[in-house]
Parts: sequence; structure tokens; C-alpha cells
Amino acid sequence: MKKFAASLGLLIGLFGTSAPAFSADLLFGRGVNLVGNNGYYTRSKIWASDEGMKYYLDKGMRVFRLAFGWEWIQPRLGRDIDPTVLAALEREVDFLTGAGATVIIDVHNFMRRDLNFDRQPKNEVIIGEAPEVSAAHFSDLWVRLATKFKANPRVMFGIMNEPHDVDGIKLAATYNKVLKDIRATGATNTILLDGLGFAHDLSWTGEKRGTPLGALVRDPGDNLVIDVHRYLDDYSAGQKQICNPGTGSSILVEATEWARANKMRLFLGEFASAQNEACHKELRDLLAYFAANTDVWTGYTWFGVYAGQKGYHTPDQGFWYSIDPGGPDAQDFSGATPDDPRMTILLEGP
Repeated sequence: MKKFAASLGLLIGLFGTSAPAFSADLLFGRGVNLVGNNGYYTRSKIWASDEGMKYYLDKGMRVFRLAFGWEWIQPRLGRDIDPTVLAALEREVDFLTGAGATVIIDVHNFMRRDLNFDRQPKNEVIIGEAPEVSAAHFSDLWVRLATKFKANPRVMFGIMNEPHDVDGIKLAATYNKVLKDIRATGATNTILLDGLGFAHDLSWTGEKRGTPLGALVRDPGDNLVIDVHRYLDDYSAGQKQICNPGTGSSILVEATEWARANKMRLFLGEFASAQNEACHKELRDLLAYFAANTDVWTGYTWFGVYAGQKGYHTPDQGFWYSIDPGGPDAQDFSGATPDDPRMTILLEGP
């Protein structure tokens, strides 16, 4: 929390008055997840197009969370990062940060590594618990990434997407090693950490699923933001298209109160709502809640968009997430296709 004011000053200095407008009320602002590249879902090698990224930049999106799989970017534990994947990631990062946006590089593995990646059957093991994939292996990845991106203060490090069903004590130990080793590279970038219940329950305080992490995890660089994921459906996991009344104004209250009491910062790394009037109301209420609590909340990224990437369809992951004009299968960034109504609502928010 000590670096909040310093980080704000740094961002103002970086963006200046001539850069694309972003919310002055939120430290990082509004944005989107790019979810269709070398990530967990499609295993596609199609990265975002310039046209697709420019569409979201021109709409005023100021934060982009780039999801990718550990197995893609570092196929062999402890060895070099794949140069082709790294070059594609660097190009995307440079395009977005060069336009004045903040980029979150997000290892989207749910605290697992698939030892049979690209083969069947899967053999996923828990990072930092299984002997085959140690905390040191994971830290090695992040040291390499931090070394590559530390010179760009617009890059944030999203350490691990949605750990779940893991040992809280061991997760904290893995996080602490990664944080210590990243800072040893000289990187001062903002770091995002997810809690252990899919980043849904705060899990930094009275987490029902395991050990509270708030007293166990420390960033030697004192530039940490807690990443929270909440959806507006009645399951709060983004798998249904029904939004219960009151969710927009209530689902972040517990996290907000905890963060304010503990002088921590929060970021809503994933959220979405379906395409109907009830959900549109809850989305507007959620954005109003952000506007009223900018002392705690630093920004938010809608999940998700493709921006020229390949869309994905699975039985439990609604492709209705996409707010690309034309949808995931017929993306049209020419201006001929109207904006998704949820995009219009997002642009009304802080």
C-alpha cells in the first residue's frame, strides 16, 4: 500500500496529457482479458491482431490481461523460454504499452502444470506440491519473465490464475519464493496475486477452503495488488446467464471492507455478465460500486475478448462472454458491426 501514491504518480508521468484518456479515479482503469492466444483454453497460436487490439484501445480500454499457458511459454522446466512464443508475447505487450495501456502477463494455469501437455491423457500436478514441479521450477519461469519485462513499468506480473484445491501453507511458500526471486532481479513492477479459491473467495482473510493468506505472503518490493474474480451470474463463476438481483452492488463488499481495513489494493481481474436486461442492470450497479470505492479498487478487466484471436467454445465456458463486435466467430473491427451492448455499459463506468 505504501507505493500506491508513487505508482499513481508514475502512471501520470508515463501517460501524460497527450496519451489516450483513461479513468483518473482508478489507478489502472478499465480493460479486458485477451483469452484466445497461447493460453489455457484454445492452445491456439493465433495472437491478437493489431486491428483487434486497436479497437479496444480506441474504445478507452486501458488494461489488458494477456492469458497464456506455462507449458506453451516454457515447454521444459528450468530451460529457456520458447523464443517464438516469447516474441509473440513481446509484440503484443509492446503494441499495447506503446499505446499507453497497462498489460498484465498472466500465467493461466490454475496452479497446475500438465506433464503431458499436447498429449493425452492429461497429467496435471499441483505446482509447489508435486515433486515433479517445485516452487523453484515456477520461480525460474518468473525470474526469466521478470528479467525480460522489468524495464517496462507498464507491465504487471499476474503470477498465477485461480489456484484451487491446494494447500494454503504451501501456496504461500511458493508465492513468497516467487516474490523474493522476482525482486532479486531488480524488477519493481506491480505484482498481482490470486487467492486460493479460484480467486473467488478472497482467501486473504477468513477463507473457508483453506489457510488465510493475508498473514503469510509478503512482497519484498511492497508493490502488491490482490486479484479478485467474481461473475454476476447466480453461480458467480461465469457459467450461467442468470444474474440474481443485488449481485452487482454486493459481491465485492466483503473484499472491499477487508482491503480497506488492511490497507491493501484490489483488482477485479475477471468478471462478466450475460446479454439480458437483468444482467445489464447488475453490471451497471457493479460499475457504480467501483466508482464509489476507488480508494481500494485499482481497475478491472472483462473476461474475455479475442481481438483477432481464435474463440473457444466448451460446454461449461460460455462463449457469450465475448464482447467482440460480431461475436467470437465473426469478429468485425471495421466499424460496420455495432458494439456489443455490454461494451457500451462498460464505457459508462469509471
